[in-house]
Amino acid sequence: MKFNAKRTLVMSMAAICISTQLVACGLETAVILGGAAVVTGGLVIADRRPFATYSKDAWIDIQAATPLSDIGPAGTTHIIANAFNGRVLLTGEVASEADKQKATDAVKSISGVKGVDNQLTVGPVTSLDVRNNDSFITTKVKSRLVNDSPDLGNAFKIVTENGVVYVLGILTQSEVERGVEITRTTAGVQRVVKTSLITIIKEPQAQALDQAAQEDAAKTQDTVTPLPSGDQQPTTQGVN
Repeated sequence: MKFNAKRTLVMSMAAICISTQLVACGLETAVILGGAAVVTGGLVIADRRPFATYSKDAWIDIQAATPLSDIGPAGTTHIIANAFNGRVLLTGEVASEADKQKATDAVKSISGVKGVDNQLTVGPVTSLDVRNNDSFITTKVKSRLVNDSPDLGNAFKIVTENGVVYVLGILTQSEVERGVEITRTTAGVQRVVKTSLITIIKEPQAQALDQAAQEDAAKTQDTVTPLPSGDQQPTTQGVN
């Protein structure tokens, strides 16, 4: 069965994360677990990953949620997993170096994971106010990126934790430099970290990927994708 649904932010993921209290759900990740179909439409996010890679990354985020939420005593751990091109960025706080290593080991055991960039901090978990501010910082950075260039805003992925902005994406060298400068000069940003989840490409390849993404997004607006049956993995969608 061919799935054409791609790059759509599905609100079901938010409901799943809230109802199950899975702290490891990646910030813009969406998935349908069960049910008959995925409805695409609403907010469409362009991305340079092929659908197969994109879908697998979102599935990795979900697979990581439960084992990561079990690390450390209650209230001492806050871990966010964001997969991109099979590599996983871990951000947040843990109580000890041992718990930090457990997080790496847990994610490495997931099928399809090619590597882990563990940026977890050993220390007390951040407060709700800090996390809300992190979300605000992310919004400000993304807005500035999009205003500078829509293609840059779509391709330049960020995760903010305690004022530190982590960068990932499939980017040209000039996009990395421009995006980092925009991010660094955004109010509230304490530091910018270029993660190992950055893949550098040439300008012609970036243009080709952007064109393919725009065409694909147009095709998948307001369509319905049947879910696989039996023991197959659920269809996943998201921006990681």
